[in-house]
Amino acid sequence: MVRKGQHVGEIEFATGAFYEVNAPLDGVLRGLTRSGVPVTVSTKIVEVDPRGERAEAHGIGERPRRIAEAVLSVVRERAGG
Repeated sequence: MVRKGQHVGEIEFATGAFYEVNAPLDGVLRGLTRSGVPVTVSTKIVEVDPRGERAEAHGIGERPRRIAEAVLSVVRERAGG
């Protein structure tokens, strides 16, 4: 669980300066960009699920799972298997 404004990481600039990354809202921290990944202004670096403790913070969500299953089905069909 994180609270809005809570420190969750930092970005180091080539100059050696640091930018503090804070949680954008209250919820469950679902994802954070790993160290060493180059980021730009529009890069998503943190994901917080606002549903809180009842959120499923591990694995894949229902909607993405269904999309992945549909894509896999089409790939298998076209591959003849």
